Amino acid sequence: MAKENAGAAAKAAAEKAAAAQKAAGKTVKVPALSVVSGREGFRRAGRAWGKEATVVKLSELSKEQIKQIKGEALLGVTEVEIDEEIAAAE
Repeated sequence: MAKENAGAAAKAAAEKAAAAQKAAGKTVKVPALSVVSGREGFRRAGRAWGKEATVVKLSELSKEQIKQIKGEALLGVTEVEIDEEIAAAE
């Protein structure tokens, strides 16, 4: 009986730990661009850019938009990696 109680307690603890891990979420690094404009409201690639850095995941941009942004002399562009939370498997 003690062995069964220990097993049940271990199972409950494992389930509690799994729930806590799921609630905390997991993150992965994803590629992005950090873009700064010399003037507020400068438009390129269908977006407005400002004097403060805007970070956009590459997955949100088409290849043509990335080319336009990187090729624009009036934009400061830095390739970065950002943390993205991934959904836990149900």
